[in-house]
Amino acid sequence: MIRTDLSNEAYHAHPAISSSDVKTVYLKSLRHWQLSPRRESAAFDLGSAVHALVLEPEKDLVRCGPGDRRGTAWKDAKLAADLDGYILLPQGEYDLAKNIAHAALVQAPEWMDRPRITEGSIFATDRITGVEIKCRPDIYIEADAMVVDLKTCASASPRQFSRDVHQYGYAIQAAFYMRVLQSAGHEADRFFFFAIEKDAPYAVCIHEIDADYLDTCQQIITQTLLKIRDAQAKGDYTTGWPEINVIGQPGWMTADDPEDL
Repeated sequence: MIRTDLSNEAYHAHPAISSSDVKTVYLKSLRHWQLSPRRESAAFDLGSAVHALVLEPEKDLVRCGPGDRRGTAWKDAKLAADLDGYILLPQGEYDLAKNIAHAALVQAPEWMDRPRITEGSIFATDRITGVEIKCRPDIYIEADAMVVDLKTCASASPRQFSRDVHQYGYAIQAAFYMRVLQSAGHEADRFFFFAIEKDAPYAVCIHEIDADYLDTCQQIITQTLLKIRDAQAKGDYTTGWPEINVIGQPGWMTADDPEDL
């Protein structure tokens, strides 16, 4: 079952393991996952606003606030917006979000107009580890077994976005979303990132994670879920780092001729 009645806050409050949890443990450590507070930022607000404007424009969730984030006027307006469930942005960021969203919609592929489930919450029991898992895809096109994630980024180019995929664990996110959907009894065969740049000309590129990469990430996810399961059972959340890390001389410093350094 895919739930469309949950708010973003209610989804995040659910204790099931998410792709962000798995990425944090894999890329950092159990300690970072367990003890780091969830932070929001101006960049997070901008991304959320673009998502709302592109994926759910009919809900009118984005509001324009004071000129900047300083002072009592902003704090009062932000508190009111949070209570009412709106995304508040200063004037300049609001205009930027509108420009990005407009460019995204103009450049969107035809399949974006197909019947879809937007911001649906899926919960399941992982078939391999028995861990409770969850995901909230931006778009799920059930008829095509297709999952789509909208990413605002500095560069949507094939070269740079591929680096971002590796650096920020986006491929793990893709594989995890597909795993949750499949564990919940839904088909999910392909995953796409709809990447749009945050600066003019707001270029767009669609990126697909290939099957081999997804298979490798599934192995990483299994290992990480087992690590999380064991840590929860023992109540032991460590970095796993050595007491003293010995740093060796890099290869480029081992040239025979000092002038080659």
